[in-house]
Amino acid sequence: MLRIPELPNHSILGLNYSGMHDTTVAIVSPQGSILFACSLERISRVKQDGRPPTLLLQDFPWDKIETIAVSTDQQAWTPDVPRSLVHPLPLKVPRLEPLIHGGEFRQYLDTLPAPKEFVCHELCHVSSAFWLSGFEKSLCFSYDGGMSNCPWFGGLYDANRIDGMKALDRFAASHYAKIASLYAVVTGLLGFTPLKHEGKLTGLAAYGSQNAKCRTVLLDLFEHDYDTMESMIEWVYTYSDSMSPMLFVNEEKRRKLAERFEGISKEDIAATLQRISEEHVVTILNNARDQGWRYDSICLAGGLFANVRINQKVKELGFRNLFVAPPMTDDGTALGAALHIASQKPGFRSSKAETMFFGYDFSGAEVASSLHEFGLKFHRIDNPANVIADKLAAGAVVGVFQGRMEFGPRALGNRSIICQATQSEINNELNKRLCRTEFMPFAPMTRLEDAKACYEGLDGAEHAAEFMTITFNCTELMKRQSPAVVHVDGTARPQLINEKAHPFIYDVITAYQQKTGIHSIVNTSFNIHEEPIICSPSDAIEGFLTSGLDFLYMEGGYLVDFQENQDIALAYLQRDRTNASQKEQRIQAINQYLAKQLESCMTQLGEKESVINVLAAAAQERLELLQEKEKQIGALAAAADERLQLMQQKDQEIRRLSALVKK
Repeated sequence: MLRIPELPNHSILGLNYSGMHDTTVAIVSPQGSILFACSLERISRVKQDGRPPTLLLQDFPWDKIETIAVSTDQQAWTPDVPRSLVHPLPLKVPRLEPLIHGGEFRQYLDTLPAPKEFVCHELCHVSSAFWLSGFEKSLCFSYDGGMSNCPWFGGLYDANRIDGMKALDRFAASHYAKIASLYAVVTGLLGFTPLKHEGKLTGLAAYGSQNAKCRTVLLDLFEHDYDTMESMIEWVYTYSDSMSPMLFVNEEKRRKLAERFEGISKEDIAATLQRISEEHVVTILNNARDQGWRYDSICLAGGLFANVRINQKVKELGFRNLFVAPPMTDDGTALGAALHIASQKPGFRSSKAETMFFGYDFSGAEVASSLHEFGLKFHRIDNPANVIADKLAAGAVVGVFQGRMEFGPRALGNRSIICQATQSEINNELNKRLCRTEFMPFAPMTRLEDAKACYEGLDGAEHAAEFMTITFNCTELMKRQSPAVVHVDGTARPQLINEKAHPFIYDVITAYQQKTGIHSIVNTSFNIHEEPIICSPSDAIEGFLTSGLDFLYMEGGYLVDFQENQDIALAYLQRDRTNASQKEQRIQAINQYLAKQLESCMTQLGEKESVINVLAAAAQERLELLQEKEKQIGALAAAADERLQLMQQKDQEIRRLSALVKK
């Protein structure tokens, strides 16, 4: 059963609903305590679901909500001064069409029974980072692809716990180049899904080298031919309540863009794109220092900072402390909007985030009910941390379902798959089991007290690393002990385990280390490829049966052994294959519909072009006729003038003859 915690009076509901992606609800108390946060995808089971949050708001205690904080502006508007002091690339020709919410956006909001306050989208991003960082003051940096009704796609803010946040500099979508858009388009160009698979490019980049030709092509798209670039992808089904909105890659435009990269490998394209993106961010921050904006600490938020390698480059600029919003993408703006509204009220007391466990939780009785429903054989174990450590040491892969679900894009131990990190082959094995294609190794989990033995350059970024938001160079010990989680460039994206915040996983790693002498284990999200992270006990069991994990540990001390349940798994997979076939048919139907829509648009364009040609020919013919008539009128006018002169001459002759007659 899905349930949210008891809410105090005057709670604030943060909402990200764009009609496009990452619909999310977050709730904070009047004092700023985070009570609940969840994205729609976790219960709809559609990744990055952007439909209205109806499922999240079923049977909702509206009497407890004082305000709905909406993570964008109420109306679209244009800034009087769009100039940035730090963004290095103003557009040669401004974008003519701003992002504007359709009428459906306001219509849906009007159905929600509480007052609304609208908060700038970029301010929501930095709010989601700063108020969780624990910093007294910092520079805050947001950067994404922009949002409807908001004129900005990023900016720099001064933040402190007394005065809140003040904009130092913002990037107008109408006047400046967006590196986030370039990254999304190249993701689609290489055959991946924009807005979902950018992380694959980050991992792929380590296998390539920067290419001079590729750099020229990318910079031309980024700085000059951005209209062509951005038109390659477009949203379909926006604001739909039945079909989840999706980004559609125009295949004809993709093919034409791909021709510019002929002869360049995917690896080199990814490497060059990553280098350009890192340089862009570094340039902005160096320009900020030239403006005199010098800070010891920095907070990062927005989709661009899902790029963990960029975050490492920012830390290496010399900031003493760095924190990245754990929900750095648009789901985090729901939380940021609520925290911003709460920060304006007396009694606000935001504190350093210890966990991201703000989602739904399920009791041991609910877990037992689901196990019986699927007919699974299971064991109750008294010392689960030690038992699981034994399984890991023996080479087993274990799914973990416990406590409240994580908020944000990372699984942090409550909805995770864990295993030993001693063999590089485990990456291929896990990818095969989970039907994934990854170019970056899975993340390591390491206890906080062991971190410096495993990673370099940690100082000041330990808190960020608790949420798996930044890479570090690995020590030689780490490379020897845990090669499965070390990338080809010698880096890893760790989750540092704090005993207070993660007591169960901490105990598992402690027991594992006592048995093996190894500091780290593998952590990857508990989900099958292209599905969201699991939410419920049923999701966990279905994921377990589908992927063939060795063991499943569930809340309440329940341990399920796959070997004991192979017959059930086989029967489930046979049913699931039928469901998968139905899903495939649905996907094919959607693709056919999109192809027909595109063909219809092209036909309409062709018809319109024919009409325009006919009208143009008619207009030309009419112009020529008018010109001919003008010549005729000119000739008639000349003849009339000649006739007038002749008449004047005759009149003079008549007057002369008349005078002679009188004489």
